[in-house]
This record gives sequence, structure tokens and C-alpha cells, in this order.
Amino acid sequence: MALFSKPIAAIYVKELRKRFDPLTVPMFTPDTKISVGDFGTFEGGRFVRKGNVFARGVTAVVEEAETAGFDFATADGVTIGPSVTLPGGLLRATVSLKSERSVLVSLKPGREATVADADHFAEELKRLWLANELPRDRAVVWSVRYAQGGTVIASEQGDNAVDVSADSALLGPLGLTLPNLAVGVQFGTPRNAMWTLSQTDHELTVWIRLLRLEKGRVDDAFGFEPGSEQLAQAAGAAATEPVPVGELLAQLE
Repeated sequence: MALFSKPIAAIYVKELRKRFDPLTVPMFTPDTKISVGDFGTFEGGRFVRKGNVFARGVTAVVEEAETAGFDFATADGVTIGPSVTLPGGLLRATVSLKSERSVLVSLKPGREATVADADHFAEELKRLWLANELPRDRAVVWSVRYAQGGTVIASEQGDNAVDVSADSALLGPLGLTLPNLAVGVQFGTPRNAMWTLSQTDHELTVWIRLLRLEKGRVDDAFGFEPGSEQLAQAAGAAATEPVPVGELLAQLE
């Protein structure tokens, strides 16, 4: 797994949220393996997986759909220079990150996995929380978007640059463009420190959606017997809520 950096995580999440729904949480590092049903907590701005609710008796149908590729570059902050032919059938170009806190993301098509009935899933989760079978501070993944590989570059400093190279046979006539970086590249030595990832043999996690027990809606002293009338009544009075990306950003400040 790629090295986690809190400053880079803050840049990555803040930049990508400009393109994503506010209730989707961009995953940093994107090579983190996450599945529907995983539960965990945010610790220092990073989602730390603690387990999966399907191992605790929750049942749900998970549907999958194909997704298109995705690319993003910080506005007015990232440029890709012309492609230069190298020996061995490679093309090279210089990626320049002119402004501070810049991000480039180029991802292959992938898939989105989502519970088919989010309301039923939320009801099952409430019963786990209220029966003390799942700690109250755990958030649970109910939807995940994956990519079949791609390239990510992020820099805290401005006036930064790095050379990237790739097999010309994979790139086509347009050469090294933002969408084409998804095929996978090799990195040269950057001008200044930056965070880079290029992976083509494993899925990357683009974003996750999370549910948790709504804050302040359930008495702190709960621990109802599974299947009891008291649990059913308490579950009816409780509610779940999505976890907004702002909560993650607060930890990254």
C-alpha cells in the first residue's frame, strides 16, 4: 500500500470533492482495499477498517454497475507537456504542477458496488448498534466506486514537475494526455517532493459512501437483546445518517 501522508490526504480530498457528491468520501490512499459492508472509524483523517457487518449477521444484496473512466486536474494548476519519443517504444512528457496544493488523477473505467436496498440495510445496522453488537462510533460502507487502475499525482508545493513515460502502443496517436495517463506510467525524479501512484494490476478505490447512527438520537445506555420488543421499539425511534466528507476534512486540518 502507498504511504499515507496527512497533508497530501487533505489536498487530495479537498480537490476531488469539487467533482464528487458531498456525501461521497474520496479514498486516500486510493489503493486501500474497501468493500461494501466494511465498518471502521476515521483516525487522523484516514478510514481505518475494523471489520465487515456481513460477518455479524447482516444480509444485503449488493448490485454492481460499470463506471466510466475518471480524470481530474486542479484548475490552472496542472499541465502536461508534449510527448517525446524515447528508445524502446516509450513516450515521455513532463507533468507540471504550477500552483500549490495541486492534484492530477487519471483512472480507468471500473465498477460501482452498492447495496440494493439502502433503507433495509440501514435498519439492519441500527439493530447491530442498539444491541451493542457494533460500536456506536463505527461508520459502515454501503457503496464503493472502483477503478481498474490509474495514476495519481499530488503536490503540496508549487512550481513542481515530474517526467512520466509509458508504452506508446498503449497510448495511441494522442500520446501522453490526461485521460491516457490511466494506462500506467513510470515516474522520473520530481523537482520537489510529491506523492505519486501508478497502478494497473489492482483495483483502486475512488470513493466510498458511509452510514452511521445519527448523533444524539439514541440514549447512551443501550444494549437491547437481539429480537426483543425493546430493540424493535428503539430501532424505530433511531435513525441513520450519511457521513459527509466535511467530517473527514476536519480531521485533516
